Amino acid sequence: MPASPAEQTEKIPTAPLPAPDRAPRIQFSHFGINVRDLERMEKFYTGVVGFTVTDRGSIPELGLSLTFLSMDPVEHHQFVLCNGEPGELGENKRGVFFGGPINQLSFRLASLDDLRIMYNRLAADSADAELMAGTHGIAWSVYARDPEGNTLEFFVDSPWFIDQPFLEPVDLSKPDAELIAETEAMIRDKPGFQDYGAWRDALAKKMGRPVVTKPFD
Repeated sequence: MPASPAEQTEKIPTAPLPAPDRAPRIQFSHFGINVRDLERMEKFYTGVVGFTVTDRGSIPELGLSLTFLSMDPVEHHQFVLCNGEPGELGENKRGVFFGGPINQLSFRLASLDDLRIMYNRLAADSADAELMAGTHGIAWSVYARDPEGNTLEFFVDSPWFIDQPFLEPVDLSKPDAELIAETEAMIRDKPGFQDYGAWRDALAKKMGRPVVTKPFD
């Protein structure tokens, strides 16, 4: 049985992952916030700001409910609303990696090698780094924290879509072909499984917006 996300934080490789000796290619992608009133916040961000709800779901074992929103059919979500119990400084009492005032700041990378490069940088930055590698089916991700405890996600898109939320641990030390094959086998029977391009085309029609690619070049 695969290790839980919490258990993954304790299994940081002592040796660097195999990765090119260069800076990673990276883009800022999406962010999430912990909110007191999920329904009210969704109504504001859809009705006033103009986001579209693209997905919603829950993680019962953590007591979390999530609403995913986007303005771009290329992006499954640009913004995530997560229920919490924030205090005066926004501290969330629930969740393993999502306890700071900011639920997460997420960054897209160009390839799995770029994800490994970032993993190595994060591990080298702090001897006490809390790192978690996993797949959401729609992406491969590494979760970490910034110096003040805010959660960061670094991810690479996969070719597939499945309903969210979903997270299972993965081993980034495996070669690309093996990791990709294992992920596809893991998610092929999950709800919503389809080609990510088909899902984006349908969302573009729903939004009335064209699909515009975002190359790294």
